[in-house]
Amino acid sequence: MIQYINILTRTGKSLLFRNYGSSDVDRDLLAGFLSAFSGFMKEISQSDIKSTATDEFKYYYTIIDEIIIVVCTDLVDDDSVVNSKITTIRAKFIEMYGELLASGDWTGNRAIFTNFEKEIDDTILGSIKVSIIGTGGVGKTTLLHLICGKDIDLEYIPTINVDITSYNGEELDIHRSITFWDFAGQRNYRSLWKSLLDSTDIALLVLDSSFENVNYSKDIIREILDVYYKDVLVIGIANKQDLDRLTPIFCEKILSEAERNPPIKVHGMIAINSVYREKIHAILREAINKILK
Repeated sequence: MIQYINILTRTGKSLLFRNYGSSDVDRDLLAGFLSAFSGFMKEISQSDIKSTATDEFKYYYTIIDEIIIVVCTDLVDDDSVVNSKITTIRAKFIEMYGELLASGDWTGNRAIFTNFEKEIDDTILGSIKVSIIGTGGVGKTTLLHLICGKDIDLEYIPTINVDITSYNGEELDIHRSITFWDFAGQRNYRSLWKSLLDSTDIALLVLDSSFENVNYSKDIIREILDVYYKDVLVIGIANKQDLDRLTPIFCEKILSEAERNPPIKVHGMIAINSVYREKIHAILREAINKILK
């Protein structure tokens, strides 16, 4: 895995540092160590990516004028994958800061690079995948529209297979991109759920808050989530609370019979009501911060 990425000046001044490994890194020591590479940097062109290895890690480095980008990985990481990520980060960095650095107007203020953290995290870690699952007609697509601030169509139009929507997490105070996967709930599509759930970080299990639907949703938990995705954080959304339906607490009690550990927390929702947008954002924000810890 990629342990960390450091963007620094040739003199060893760290501009931006992102640590993805489990061990603490002495950044001052690291900056001094990396500045020793400056002699080697003169030997590579602006487009090259070079690497060197120690007993424990492999270091990839490239330059942009007076800026050095260094990525530390495990020894077993694939060169082509790491080089591709570095190339992407490098291109984004030039797009955002190339003009400023080339003009000579940069005053040395490191704070301007803070906004680049999200670009690095998205490239290194990928976006956060949130899968929205549940049977047909429970309001999955309506919930997605509520999250994204789109107009809500009260006419029921079944989703075909899966709809994938990218969302900037800034509105949730999350510095990562989020990708929502809205699954078709019709019975003939459910055989695809197992594969579509792959790499899911959070699953929103949407219910229509009826006894039949909530009881049936236990099978989704037992047959798919508990068998193949035990480690995925699952959140219950008891939708259609404006109708004469089961309360979120009662829905939670029924789902607890599936004996998932930890138990699924269920939140009440009226997805057709824009007032609930703040609530679903708070639910997502809490869930994402939990998985990022």
